[in-house]
Amino acid sequence: MNDVCRAGFKLIEELQAQQQERLDSALVRHMQEVQLSGMEGELLPYRLNNDWTVTCLMFLCFFFLYYSINRRQKYLHQRIKTFFSNKKRSNLFDDVATESTPLFVLILTGVTCVLSGVCLFDYFLDDIPLLTEYVSPHLLLGFYILSSVLLVLYKWGTYTFTNRIFFDKERTTAWTEAYFDIIIVTGFLLFPTVLLIVFFNLSGSPSRLLILITLLLIKILLFYKCIRNFFNHFHGILHLILYFCTLEMVPDLLLWKGIVYMNKVLILKF
Repeated sequence: MNDVCRAGFKLIEELQAQQQERLDSALVRHMQEVQLSGMEGELLPYRLNNDWTVTCLMFLCFFFLYYSINRRQKYLHQRIKTFFSNKKRSNLFDDVATESTPLFVLILTGVTCVLSGVCLFDYFLDDIPLLTEYVSPHLLLGFYILSSVLLVLYKWGTYTFTNRIFFDKERTTAWTEAYFDIIIVTGFLLFPTVLLIVFFNLSGSPSRLLILITLLLIKILLFYKCIRNFFNHFHGILHLILYFCTLEMVPDLLLWKGIVYMNKVLILKF
């Protein structure tokens, strides 16, 4: 199996080299050959701002984010206050807390997953241009969005299972709410960057730097909430590192390696 994989990955490298040679030869022909009848046109590379599917997804994300800001300001403000407080139980006299609906959280979580999928799609589109030549862009985008959804569900399941074993119900519930609050905040932070990527062709180092800063900020917020909710004593710092790395960092790394591997498999398959 390893020999087959190595042979397949070597084939991908050869295909990338052939694609680059075709692009170079097309440029040379364009510069050297001047004919009255013209020359055969070359297909333009795939771009996000030319894809109506991506544009429609952006409009849907904008609509849901605008609705949440316009109609749920009190709820969002209350969630921010709750996140930075250390209350284990919600206030029974807080009317804003009753506005929280699972559907609202589910929709904004879906928005974050869509934006994350677009970010992954843009990154691998620049890193492996051969992908869109052999694989449908819509299939790739759906695969990346599905990967983001599965990561959120996996973390939610592992956090819930682990917390119910080692912590009480109030802390488990507080962490679940804080986890989805941070996912929603991730969507709000990613949306401007994704707009720049899709409609202004912001690719390469600037877009990756913005996404990296966003992810770093989100991890810091998760780390902070983890300390406040579970390990608020100094002697629990070792348990905190083990808990956070195992349930938060390791799944991200495994997902990244899995996506890189699946990209190569998709090229070989199609």
